[in-house]
Amino acid sequence: MRVFSTGSSDHDPDSSPDAFPDLARFLRQGAGQEWRAEFEATEFETHQDRLRRRTLRDVAGMLLHRGDRLTVQAGSLRLSGQVTAGGTDYVTINTSHLCADARLGMVALRVTKRRSGGAQAGGMPATWRARLTQMELTQETVQVHAPSLGVSLAGRIRAVAVDHVWLVDAAGLDAYVPFEAISVVTRALSPD
Repeated sequence: MRVFSTGSSDHDPDSSPDAFPDLARFLRQGAGQEWRAEFEATEFETHQDRLRRRTLRDVAGMLLHRGDRLTVQAGSLRLSGQVTAGGTDYVTINTSHLCADARLGMVALRVTKRRSGGAQAGGMPATWRARLTQMELTQETVQVHAPSLGVSLAGRIRAVAVDHVWLVDAAGLDAYVPFEAISVVTRALSPD
C-alpha cells in the first residue's frame, strides 16, 4: 500500500504530477468509499424518517397528484378507480359508474401506480363530515356503507347529526347510522 503525505517536497517522488491519479484512486477506494457509504446510510435513515412521519392524508394527496389507481376496501366492499379528490380525512375515487368517498381511517388502500395523469386538489370539502353535509344539501341518492355493522343502505341523507347520519330511503323509511361506523359513501356518476 502506498502512503501519501500532505508535505510537499521537490525530492518526494509521491508529489509528482503522476501521483495525482494514484491519490485520487486511493481516496475513492479508501476514505471516499467510507464517506459514500456513510452518506448513503444517512440518506436512507432520513428517507425512512420521512416515511414514518407520513399520514394517510399525505399518501392520498400523493396519489391524487400522481393519478394512481386506487382500490379501496372496507369489509367485503371493494372499489377501484382513479383518485379524483379528497380532504384531510377522506379520499374520492371514480370508478366506471360510481363516485366513492372513503374515510381514510376506515378503509384499506391498495395502489396501482400510473406513469401519467393526476389532478390538483381543490373544490372539495375539507373533511369527511363536511363532505357528508354537502351530500345532505344536494339531496342526491347515496349508498352508505358501514361494514363493521354489516350495513349498506341506500337513500338520501336527511341530516348529518352530531353522532349519526339520518338516511331516508325511497320508501320513506328512516335509518340512523352511527357516524363513526360509516366508511364509504357511493353514488352513481351522472352520464356525460
